[in-house]
Amino acid sequence: MFGQCLLIGTGISGLSTGLYGVITDDKYDQSDRKNEYITIFTIILLVSTILMFMFSNNSNSLVPTINLEGVGQMNTKPPF
Repeated sequence: MFGQCLLIGTGISGLSTGLYGVITDDKYDQSDRKNEYITIFTIILLVSTILMFMFSNNSNSLVPTINLEGVGQMNTKPPF
């Protein structure tokens, strides 16, 4: 469950960082932007993974769901 969210989050952050690099590319800027790309990748990875894990509708989530179908009904059958 968490591994799938992490894998999808990695894909989202990779695509977003690549798109950011293409949009903000300057031919005349000779500075090394490696640290900037790593920072952007990490922030997007953390946020997207946490959001996808929180909003996934799988039974393996953090908060267990309780089935309340049989609660409150009285048993009217005799024990014998």
